[in-house]
Amino acid sequence: MMCKMIYKQFFSFLLTLVIAIPSLVAQDLAEGETLFKNNCSSCHMTKRQLIGPALGEAKAKYENDKEWLYEWVRNAPGMIASGDAKAVALFEQYQKLPMTAFPLLTNEQIDNIMAWAEDDVKEDIVVSEAPVVSDPFQDPKLFYTLLALVGILVMISLVLVVITATLASAVNAKDGGQPFTFAQVQKQTLSILQNKFVITAVIVIALTGGLTKTAIEARKVGLNQGYMPEQPIKFSHKLHAGQFEIDCEYCHSGVRKSKNAWIPSVNVCMNCHKYIQEGPKYGAEEIAKVVSAWESKEAIEWTRIHNLPDHAYFNHAQHVTVGGLECQTCHGPVQEMEVVYQFSDLAMGWCVSCHRQEKVKVLGKETDMTVEDMGGLDCMRCHY
Repeated sequence: MMCKMIYKQFFSFLLTLVIAIPSLVAQDLAEGETLFKNNCSSCHMTKRQLIGPALGEAKAKYENDKEWLYEWVRNAPGMIASGDAKAVALFEQYQKLPMTAFPLLTNEQIDNIMAWAEDDVKEDIVVSEAPVVSDPFQDPKLFYTLLALVGILVMISLVLVVITATLASAVNAKDGGQPFTFAQVQKQTLSILQNKFVITAVIVIALTGGLTKTAIEARKVGLNQGYMPEQPIKFSHKLHAGQFEIDCEYCHSGVRKSKNAWIPSVNVCMNCHKYIQEGPKYGAEEIAKVVSAWESKEAIEWTRIHNLPDHAYFNHAQHVTVGGLECQTCHGPVQEMEVVYQFSDLAMGWCVSCHRQEKVKVLGKETDMTVEDMGGLDCMRCHY
């Protein structure tokens, strides 16, 4: 009886352990990901070299030398200073860039980092598509297709008139009357087409369609929603602002103090690319263009994407510093864009709608007043 109870408890323990193992592994990987992002991601990636080596291979590489790896992570500068051959060789291999010491990381935490790095499978970077515009009149092919369909419908109407006249002629002949001749049908058709009501209706429809198309096209003048030009260097906002979470203001540093957000100068790019010579998508080719511009002391001629008409005034500092708006409010999810495009149409109606809805913030706290209540719809605010 006692043996049965012991066996029962033993198998119950094994079953509990088997069920718990997946959650424990997941928890370890989750901790490894958090530790990696908080401590390692500024210098390391999992599949490619950044400033330091790729960590995806570290677990397998140091499987039989874990104690050395633990000591290296916790006290790399001390190991280099002591003359450890392997530490010195690694230090020299990566241009003698100092490795930060992490003395508080435990062996288990380091194992979790290496396990997550080995397990990590990053998404392939996909080029962001410009938003699909819903207005059918913005597609010339669709507009002319609709125009052709209208013409076909007119032709079908004329054919139906002739068929109706022919059938009426046959019925008239059957009842003892004279059948209609083709000349009579033609004359009757022309009389219908020459009817003042029909002519007026056709003119009104044509004018309405033409004026509608003209108004739609006129409203699009100066609007470039979806504009996605090719840039001189392939720069991924999805990688920089998304994956590495670089603050927009690091590159566009004028956004809080100037009318313009500013495009970063080459020396800002070189703050990182002095050490990072190869990217995860475009390799070394595109970064080499940045380095070349730096060495030749030439500015990179980026193509402007967002551009308001000359008669409209917009101040970034007023909206970001005073208004407290996020960049994504106007520019869309830039952190998800491989190639940046104009997300909003930036039309006057779009700005006015925002001013009518956006709550005013005072000392960082939202109030019940909208921008409209503060004179935000005054023409002279934007057109002075």
